Amino acid sequence: MKHSREIIQLFLYPTFAAVSTAALIGIFFQLDAALSNDAQQAQWAKNHNSCVFKVMNAKIQSQPISIGSINIATAVRYCNGG
Repeated sequence: MKHSREIIQLFLYPTFAAVSTAALIGIFFQLDAALSNDAQQAQWAKNHNSCVFKVMNAKIQSQPISIGSINIATAVRYCNGG
């Protein structure tokens, strides 16, 4: 009985501590990457919406594309680079 208790104290506790620490670090990096990706997508959407709004509300003479009527699909295509 005493022998098994020594094995647990000397080997299993530090092993479990190292595994749990590694798991927490892995979870942290996964969460950090996910939040960073969400922030980048939010910034892209904000810039894209601003571009569409500016193209839709531009005066006819200063519109960046040379077609008569600007609808939302045309503005989105222009802002996407097409």
